[in-house]
Amino acid sequence: MTMAERARELVKRHGQNHISYLALEDDKALYFGKHVPGVVAYGRVGKTILVCGDPITAPENFADLLAEFRVFCESSSDQCAFLGTSDVFLEQYTALGYRHVKFGEEARFHLADYQLSGGKMAKMRAQVNHANKAGLTTCEYKPLEGRDPSVERRLHMVSQQWLEGKKSGELGFTLGSVSLENPMDRRYFYASDPAGDMVAFHVYTPFAGMNGYVADITRRTSNAPGGVTEKINFDAFMTFHREGIEWGSLGISPLANVLEADTKNSMDAKFLNLLYEKGNRFYGFKSLHLAKERTAPTMWVPGYLVYSTKHITPSLAYAMVKIQNPGGVRDYLHLHGHG
Repeated sequence: MTMAERARELVKRHGQNHISYLALEDDKALYFGKHVPGVVAYGRVGKTILVCGDPITAPENFADLLAEFRVFCESSSDQCAFLGTSDVFLEQYTALGYRHVKFGEEARFHLADYQLSGGKMAKMRAQVNHANKAGLTTCEYKPLEGRDPSVERRLHMVSQQWLEGKKSGELGFTLGSVSLENPMDRRYFYASDPAGDMVAFHVYTPFAGMNGYVADITRRTSNAPGGVTEKINFDAFMTFHREGIEWGSLGISPLANVLEADTKNSMDAKFLNLLYEKGNRFYGFKSLHLAKERTAPTMWVPGYLVYSTKHITPSLAYAMVKIQNPGGVRDYLHLHGHG
């Protein structure tokens, strides 16, 4: 079994975090447990090690794998941080001396209970109805059952137009890639208009031990009718529900409601909230969270930043931006210097 195959099996069996599957992306280095079966997906920026989500292993082995990885980090770096961890293992992190602060909220859906009827679904229902009236249809593309060059060409065209409209470079590390060259367990759903033109697509990756799917990639053309994003998500979630899948997710809203967390690291929470306010023009934090609120999630699952330092240091903050955005801080400064 290759290292990639070994990592995939661990992710499918124990990947509870909604970004666990991103351990399989090419931008990660992999640390495999020496004493317990498990894997940690990480990257480096200078002397900082950054981990994508939580270490992936059976719950009973988590503390041992984390301790092992801590020794690895201390031997080769000045500091480390875990981006987008869940609340499942916070006690184990704390026991090893790590600190944590709330980093955002994940929109999660219990698919058996998710439907368009009811008052709380009014905004979501209106968006889906708008897309339906525009004549949009949703299809699933299954590349492992047969490649279709015309579909893949249209997926590429939507991606190109979407990227051209962004204010920053394409984000990575805690966001995945389309990966048509190696789909593995990804699911692809797209919407077409009455003329047959593709106007948007989403890529879903599994989590919760293959009992859930998260919308990892969401892209649309500039002229896509309103409600297309909501329609694809709803149609995909209903497909998953019919297959017996329990959970859906729209991923985390970065930095949303960090000051609500009951944490001792109030200075760090205030710092993250400042980033939420000042960085909104650049990354659209608030509009992203509002869009997810309109979908009426079953629950908001808190996500955390876990770090080895006493507080979030400038070098750690820089590393977090740099590893997720290849343009790094330069993108941010360029936008704000010419706004």
